[in-house]
Amino acid sequence: MTRRWMRIGAVAAGSVLAVGMVPTAAQAATTDVKDPRGDAPRVADITKLRVKNGDHRVSGVLTIPNRNKKKLAITELNIKTRDSGRWAYIVSVKRNRQGAVTGKSLGWQRGDDPSSYTPLPCSGIKTSWNGKKTTISVPVRCLTKTTRPRVKVRAAIIARVGEGHDWYDERTRYSRYVKRG
Repeated sequence: MTRRWMRIGAVAAGSVLAVGMVPTAAQAATTDVKDPRGDAPRVADITKLRVKNGDHRVSGVLTIPNRNKKKLAITELNIKTRDSGRWAYIVSVKRNRQGAVTGKSLGWQRGDDPSSYTPLPCSGIKTSWNGKKTTISVPVRCLTKTTRPRVKVRAAIIARVGEGHDWYDERTRYSRYVKRG
Protein backbone atom coordinates (compact mmCIF):
# COMPACT_ATOMS: atom_id res chain seq x y z
CA MET A 1 0.00 0.00 0.00
CA THR A 2 2.73 2.48 0.90
CA ARG A 3 4.64 1.97 -2.35
CA ARG A 4 1.47 2.39 -4.32
CA TRP A 5 0.68 5.73 -2.64
CA MET A 6 4.28 6.88 -3.12
CA ARG A 7 4.05 6.11 -6.84
CA ILE A 8 0.72 7.94 -7.12
CA GLY A 9 2.19 10.91 -5.25
CA ALA A 10 5.29 10.94 -7.47
CA VAL A 11 3.19 10.78 -10.65
CA ALA A 12 0.92 13.56 -9.39
CA ALA A 13 3.89 15.76 -8.45
CA GLY A 14 5.51 15.09 -11.83
CA SER A 15 2.29 16.01 -13.63
CA VAL A 16 2.00 19.27 -11.70
CA LEU A 17 5.62 20.15 -12.50
CA ALA A 18 5.21 19.26 -16.16
CA VAL A 19 2.10 21.43 -16.53
CA GLY A 20 3.83 24.30 -14.74
CA MET A 21 6.83 24.13 -17.07
CA VAL A 22 4.89 24.21 -20.34
CA PRO A 23 5.56 27.57 -22.02
CA THR A 24 2.52 29.72 -22.59
CA ALA A 25 1.93 32.30 -25.27
CA ALA A 26 3.94 35.46 -24.67
CA GLN A 27 1.96 38.11 -22.85
CA ALA A 28 2.64 41.79 -23.31
CA ALA A 29 2.89 44.03 -20.27
CA THR A 30 -0.07 46.43 -20.24
CA THR A 31 -1.37 49.55 -18.56
CA ASP A 32 -4.48 51.68 -19.00
CA VAL A 33 -4.98 55.44 -19.19
CA LYS A 34 -8.48 56.73 -18.46
CA ASP A 35 -9.53 59.94 -20.19
CA PRO A 36 -12.66 61.87 -19.15
CA ARG A 37 -15.70 61.47 -21.37
CA GLY A 38 -16.93 64.73 -22.88
CA ASP A 39 -13.62 66.62 -22.91
CA ALA A 40 -13.59 66.64 -26.73
CA PRO A 41 -16.12 66.59 -29.58
CA ARG A 42 -17.90 63.22 -29.66
CA VAL A 43 -16.11 61.97 -32.78
CA ALA A 44 -12.66 62.53 -31.21
CA ASP A 45 -13.39 61.76 -27.57
CA ILE A 46 -10.93 59.11 -26.39
CA THR A 47 -12.15 57.57 -23.12
CA LYS A 48 -9.43 54.95 -22.61
CA LEU A 49 -6.00 54.03 -23.91
CA ARG A 50 -4.58 50.56 -23.27
CA VAL A 51 -0.83 50.31 -23.84
CA LYS A 52 0.74 46.94 -24.63
CA ASN A 53 4.53 46.61 -24.72
CA GLY A 54 5.23 43.19 -26.19
CA ASP A 55 8.46 41.51 -27.18
CA HIS A 56 7.92 42.42 -30.84
CA ARG A 57 5.32 45.24 -30.93
CA VAL A 58 4.22 48.31 -29.01
CA SER A 59 0.45 48.79 -29.31
CA GLY A 60 -2.16 51.28 -28.26
CA VAL A 61 -5.85 50.38 -28.12
CA LEU A 62 -8.00 53.53 -28.09
CA THR A 63 -11.61 53.42 -26.96
CA ILE A 64 -13.66 56.02 -28.86
CA PRO A 65 -17.35 55.51 -28.01
CA ASN A 66 -18.74 57.71 -30.82
CA ARG A 67 -16.18 57.10 -33.52
CA ASN A 68 -16.74 58.05 -37.13
CA LYS A 69 -13.96 57.03 -39.52
CA LYS A 70 -14.97 59.70 -42.02
CA LYS A 71 -14.27 62.48 -39.51
CA LEU A 72 -10.95 61.17 -38.24
CA ALA A 73 -8.06 62.76 -40.15
CA ILE A 74 -5.11 61.45 -38.11
CA THR A 75 -4.80 59.05 -35.18
CA GLU A 76 -1.44 58.99 -33.40
CA LEU A 77 0.53 57.22 -30.72
CA ASN A 78 3.34 59.17 -29.09
CA ILE A 79 5.91 56.77 -27.61
CA LYS A 80 8.69 57.76 -25.21
CA THR A 81 11.39 55.64 -23.63
CA ARG A 82 13.43 56.35 -20.51
CA ASP A 83 16.39 57.47 -22.64
CA SER A 84 14.47 59.63 -25.16
CA GLY A 85 14.57 62.87 -23.17
CA ARG A 86 12.22 65.42 -24.74
CA TRP A 87 12.03 63.40 -27.98
CA ALA A 88 9.23 60.99 -28.84
CA TYR A 89 8.29 58.57 -31.60
CA ILE A 90 5.14 59.60 -33.48
CA VAL A 91 3.18 56.71 -35.06
CA SER A 92 0.53 58.22 -37.38
CA VAL A 93 -2.39 56.73 -39.26
CA LYS A 94 -3.94 59.10 -41.81
CA ARG A 95 -7.46 58.76 -43.24
CA ASN A 96 -9.22 60.44 -46.15
CA ARG A 97 -12.75 61.90 -46.00
CA GLN A 98 -14.23 58.48 -46.81
CA GLY A 99 -12.51 56.94 -43.77
CA ALA A 100 -9.99 54.83 -45.71
CA VAL A 101 -6.40 54.64 -44.45
CA THR A 102 -4.19 56.65 -46.82
CA GLY A 103 -0.92 56.47 -44.94
CA LYS A 104 0.94 55.05 -41.95
CA SER A 105 4.18 56.62 -40.79
CA LEU A 106 6.73 56.71 -38.00
CA GLY A 107 8.67 59.80 -37.04
CA TRP A 108 10.91 61.23 -34.35
CA GLN A 109 10.05 64.64 -32.90
CA ARG A 110 11.25 66.92 -30.09
CA GLY A 111 8.35 67.89 -27.82
CA ASP A 112 5.50 69.56 -29.71
CA ASP A 113 7.83 71.16 -32.28
CA PRO A 114 6.73 70.00 -35.76
CA SER A 115 9.84 71.57 -37.34
CA SER A 116 11.99 68.94 -35.56
CA TYR A 117 10.00 66.03 -37.08
CA THR A 118 12.22 63.46 -38.80
CA PRO A 119 10.64 60.53 -40.68
CA LEU A 120 11.93 57.08 -39.76
CA PRO A 121 11.75 54.03 -42.02
CA CYS A 122 9.31 51.42 -40.79
CA SER A 123 7.35 48.72 -42.55
CA GLY A 124 4.92 46.86 -40.37
CA ILE A 125 2.80 49.59 -38.77
CA LYS A 126 -0.66 48.08 -38.30
CA THR A 127 -4.08 49.51 -37.52
CA SER A 128 -7.51 47.96 -37.06
CA TRP A 129 -11.05 48.88 -35.97
CA ASN A 130 -13.30 46.70 -33.88
CA GLY A 131 -16.48 48.31 -32.58
CA LYS A 132 -15.54 51.25 -30.38
CA LYS A 133 -11.85 50.35 -30.34
CA THR A 134 -9.06 51.18 -32.73
CA THR A 135 -5.63 49.62 -32.44
CA ILE A 136 -2.35 51.04 -33.69
CA SER A 137 0.88 49.06 -33.35
CA VAL A 138 4.49 49.47 -34.40
CA PRO A 139 7.26 46.87 -34.47
CA VAL A 140 9.87 47.27 -31.73
CA ARG A 141 12.58 46.91 -34.40
CA CYS A 142 11.52 50.30 -35.83
CA LEU A 143 12.21 52.16 -32.58
CA THR A 144 15.88 52.68 -33.42
CA LYS A 145 16.64 56.05 -31.81
CA THR A 146 16.55 54.68 -28.26
CA THR A 147 17.63 51.50 -26.51
CA ARG A 148 15.58 51.30 -23.32
CA PRO A 149 12.77 48.71 -23.39
CA ARG A 150 10.30 50.51 -21.09
CA VAL A 151 7.85 52.81 -22.88
CA LYS A 152 5.16 55.30 -21.99
CA VAL A 153 2.51 56.20 -24.54
CA ARG A 154 -0.18 58.79 -25.17
CA ALA A 155 -2.77 58.92 -27.92
CA ALA A 156 -3.95 61.83 -30.04
CA ILE A 157 -6.69 62.38 -32.62
CA ILE A 158 -7.02 65.13 -35.16
CA ALA A 159 -10.62 65.16 -36.35
CA ARG A 160 -12.67 67.08 -38.88
CA VAL A 161 -15.52 68.50 -36.82
CA GLY A 162 -16.94 71.05 -39.24
CA GLU A 163 -16.77 72.43 -42.75
CA GLY A 164 -13.51 73.60 -44.26
CA HIS A 165 -10.54 73.70 -41.95
CA ASP A 166 -12.20 72.99 -38.60
CA TRP A 167 -9.91 70.54 -36.83
CA TYR A 168 -9.77 69.33 -33.27
CA ASP A 169 -6.83 67.76 -31.47
CA GLU A 170 -7.68 65.40 -28.55
CA ARG A 171 -4.80 64.01 -26.48
CA THR A 172 -4.64 61.69 -23.54
CA ARG A 173 -2.02 62.03 -20.85
CA TYR A 174 1.01 59.73 -21.00
CA SER A 175 0.72 56.28 -19.46
CA ARG A 176 3.11 55.13 -16.80
CA TYR A 177 6.24 53.38 -18.08
CA VAL A 178 5.49 49.79 -19.13
CA LYS A 179 8.18 47.13 -19.21
CA ARG A 180 8.62 44.99 -22.29
CA GLY A 181 7.28 41.47 -22.34
